[in-house]
Amino acid sequence: MKKNQRIARLKAQNNQEEHGDGNWLISYADMMTLLWGFFVIISAFSVPSKDLIEKVKESTSKAMGGKYEKPFNEITDELLKVLKEMNLEQETKIETLTDGVKLTIKSGSFFESGSSAVPEQTKEVLSKIAIILKKQDSKFRILVEGHTDDVPIKTLGTPSNWELSSNRAANVVRLFESLGVKHEVLRPIGFADVEPLVDITNLKDEELLKARTQNRRIVIRLQQLVATRLKGVTN
Repeated sequence: MKKNQRIARLKAQNNQEEHGDGNWLISYADMMTLLWGFFVIISAFSVPSKDLIEKVKESTSKAMGGKYEKPFNEITDELLKVLKEMNLEQETKIETLTDGVKLTIKSGSFFESGSSAVPEQTKEVLSKIAIILKKQDSKFRILVEGHTDDVPIKTLGTPSNWELSSNRAANVVRLFESLGVKHEVLRPIGFADVEPLVDITNLKDEELLKARTQNRRIVIRLQQLVATRLKGVTN
């Protein structure tokens, strides 16, 4: 009798241990599923830093004894060559950005004061730039920005700096399109005087004139297309 009772107690103890292990495994599996879902959500909302990626590529190349090449080198080299040929290095600035290339041109070098018409000399320079853009228009969106200074303008055809900046950008875009750059990747934008390079607050005389000269500019941005943008452009 006692032997049977002892066997029954051992069976009950074993059953409890088995059920306890099963409960623990179920809880663990639930926790792992929740953690997996959490990291999936975090990954979906995270955006990798292009600057950080480039730094890693640069340090890796140096560590391996290789040569690191900055992104968009081919484009910047071609643009620089054209600008040197036209003696415009002092009137322009090329910058490499994380998503493309930015070319800034002083408006005084390209347009007559208060005018949005593209002079013949300017057309010559833009035509050479268009050749470079045409080779890259499947990879980049091309934004042309017009920027003015803060001096108001009011004429029959140009009632404000909004129209002046927009018309200049649009005329450059129309020229690029006429030279074969894809219509669907071009974007003219007029900023008037709302995004100055130099803050003119409290500036006077020569400093003010210099700042206004810097603020009058045309900016051509080559913005690299990501997969979703490229799909939208080509449809």
